[in-house]
Amino acid sequence: MAREQLQVLSALDLARTQWYHFTAIGAPKPGTLPPSVSAAVNGVALCGTLAGQLFFGWLGDKMGRKSVYGITLILMVVCSVASGLSFGNERKGVMATLCFFRFWLGFGIGGDYPLSATIMSEYANKKTRGPSSLQFSLIVSAAFDHSFNAPSYQKTQLAPL
Repeated sequence: MAREQLQVLSALDLARTQWYHFTAIGAPKPGTLPPSVSAAVNGVALCGTLAGQLFFGWLGDKMGRKSVYGITLILMVVCSVASGLSFGNERKGVMATLCFFRFWLGFGIGGDYPLSATIMSEYANKKTRGPSSLQFSLIVSAAFDHSFNAPSYQKTQLAPL
């Protein structure tokens, strides 16, 4: 029984079903998209993010931040799964459904930005809110300075003074 299951799994590993999505969207090689398609997929997500920030920020003030935050989380989860399951019979159909779900995913992410920041600031301890934010910022800045040791402006002179 176990040997038969291993044979089935090895046959699936060797199958060329993975190439379906690459040939369906016209990708030149696996893991890449044509530049126009990549721009469309990223652009609709950014447009959705902007629209989501404006809409869910307003809606959070009207309905309450916690309940609207739950709506944004559900929207993000559903659209993430739906983006992975994009469907269609032709290249344009697959990309249209992907762009549709990516827009709504961006819409949910855009709603997450103002709501999560506001909720966290409302529930943070008032005594330690400022100092802990400062300490976190200093630690992150020191880590970046240590990891990416860039020369100072006076040493590089990339722009005229």
